[in-house]
Order: sequence, then structure tokens, then C-alpha cells
Amino acid sequence: MSAGGTGLGGTDRGGAGEVSSEAADDELIARLRRIAGQVDPVPQSLLSAARAAFALRDIDARVAELVRDSLVDAPATPVRAAGTARGEEARMLSFEAAGTAIECEVMARAGERDIRGQLSGSQAATVAAEVAGRPPVSVSVGAHGWFTVRGLPPGPFRLRCQLADGATLVTSWTSV
Repeated sequence: MSAGGTGLGGTDRGGAGEVSSEAADDELIARLRRIAGQVDPVPQSLLSAARAAFALRDIDARVAELVRDSLVDAPATPVRAAGTARGEEARMLSFEAAGTAIECEVMARAGERDIRGQLSGSQAATVAAEVAGRPPVSVSVGAHGWFTVRGLPPGPFRLRCQLADGATLVTSWTSV
């Protein structure tokens, strides 16, 4: 028997109140949660972004998954200089779903992100860029599938396309 009077059966055999090991574990976990919440709370902005992203889900939409990201797929030795003449950093993203591809170039400038992209394999009149906690930014899609979205904040975003066949295509959430 341990110093606290708990035997092998996991209960306090000290008499009046029997406390199970499971209840003690639950109490410990609750106490640890309270301590963690005080010492290192989840930032309110993160909670707000998570709630907003969850609210933006669309069960019927086809999801175009991220298949290429220059940030991840970068060669060990750069083939050309990074960025542009104005010192902007470009990131290339490719999303695909059921024969439709969305190729994007993301430019970081002055604390904002601009996305220039092309939709191929399907047609759409507009593309909407969604950022959690903000209204979507809709832009027209050109004759060859080109679109440009300007002034997005850094962080997670996704693109939503209402395709000509009536289907909705959304990209997976990607942080830029």
C-alpha cells in the first residue's frame, strides 16, 4: 500500500470515501489544463481564426489539395536568384483536384500577400480568396484562367472557385 493508502485495486481503502484512480487522473488532468491555461494560454487570435475557418467549411465542395510548394520543394542549390528586382519573395503553390489545377505565385510585400494564379482544366468566372475572420475577396477570372488577388494578410488562406459546371472547388488551407 502506498503512502496515500491506495492499494492495488486503485481505490482508497482508508474508509469513508472511495476515490477511483480514474477520478484522480481526471482531477489531475483538469488541474494541469488550468495551469497551462494560466501559464501559456492559447492566443485569442488563433482561437478566432480557428472558429472562422471552421465556419467557412463547405461539405459539398471538392477540395484541391496542395501538391507542390516551392517553400518545401526548393532545391538544395538555387538555380536563380531568390526574389525579384524589387526585393519581393515569390512562393509557388500548386493545387489539384479531379482534373482541375490552380497554379499560384504568392508575393510578399509590405506585410501583405498578393496572389497571381491560373485555373486550368475547368472554367470559373470568379475566384474568392478566404482568410479566417475576414470577408472573402472575390476577383474576376480572365479568358485564359488568370486571376490576381491583392492585399491579403499573412497567415492561412484558401481559394474558392464556383466552376462553370456548377461545382464548387476550394483549395486546402495554406499558410503564407
